[in-house]
Amino acid sequence: MFITRAIVPGFGIMARMAEPFRLLAANGCEWIIHPPVDPDGDGYVRRADVEVRADGMAARTTATLSVIFEKIDLGVFFAGLASDWRGWKGERRWEALEREMAIDARHDGRANVMIAVTVRRAERTYAGDVWPARVVFTVEAGEQLATLASDIGSLLAA
Repeated sequence: MFITRAIVPGFGIMARMAEPFRLLAANGCEWIIHPPVDPDGDGYVRRADVEVRADGMAARTTATLSVIFEKIDLGVFFAGLASDWRGWKGERRWEALEREMAIDARHDGRANVMIAVTVRRAERTYAGDVWPARVVFTVEAGEQLATLASDIGSLLAA
């Protein structure tokens, strides 16, 4: 599965990104991160609505993507994946503050990285009736991964 990028105004590598981040797979799977907000206006927390879609399934949650003074920063996680584009052993995992979204990344040792995006019901991520939805993408470990990391970093910097 190869990743294609949506053509939307303002999408791509830039200092500010007002449009949502979108990752589209050739099979129709999609991951969308809407522009983040600082709910308290103090610069410490960035939250965004996140969606995954695949084969008639759609799930949406609100996830904490970065927290100052914590090791919770989606942009830093993807920058690390991009810097290690030649590969790593095992799986790398990033998780939002309240487990609303998780990213699992695995390098195939050759040329691709599997990115699994899991979203969970917001504000009830620890409840017994929480629902998860998971979509898996395959990206090329070089330029596609670097662009993905740059675009997510730009979105969080906006």
